[in-house]
Amino acid sequence: MEFENIHTLINKYWNCETSTQEEQILQDFFSQEEIPDELKEYAPLFRYKKDSQSKTLSSDFDKRLSTAIREQEKENKYITVKIFAPALRIAASVALITGLGIGIYLVANQNKKNYFAETYNDPNAALKHATFALDKLSDALKKGEEASMESLRELEELNLDWAALDSLNMEQMETNHSEIPVETENL
Repeated sequence: MEFENIHTLINKYWNCETSTQEEQILQDFFSQEEIPDELKEYAPLFRYKKDSQSKTLSSDFDKRLSTAIREQEKENKYITVKIFAPALRIAASVALITGLGIGIYLVANQNKKNYFAETYNDPNAALKHATFALDKLSDALKKGEEASMESLRELEELNLDWAALDSLNMEQMETNHSEIPVETENL
């Protein structure tokens, strides 16, 4: 057979345009011993196709398959009863509704709790603890006030010209505003 005809058949094969007879010609050609070097890369494909077509099932395949299926059925001892499916749906719905009801009840009762409750049985002990806490708070506030007064005294000792500082601050603000470009088109 001419190699040009084989090239044409291979091109038709890759374009899915070959008939079964033409594919058989390709398989027969590539099953030969001597194949040109430029066509050797296609040989495994067509040899595989020919080999896979020649494989058949053994004569006792059906018997072995049916035996395997029967053994598998014997191993499966579970019986599924579809009667319980609606009952399970109803039970799940009841459980969901009950859970939601209990959750809502607990949330509603949680809001009824007193936020402020009496923690002391002895009023004198409560007064003693409250007095102690207020004394500590008073001491802390006094220390803060003393620190603030000390800071003010130190600032007064510096003899700063506050008017000059304010004018410098105003000049700084004016220069910053003049440096910022303003787009009037977008306004």
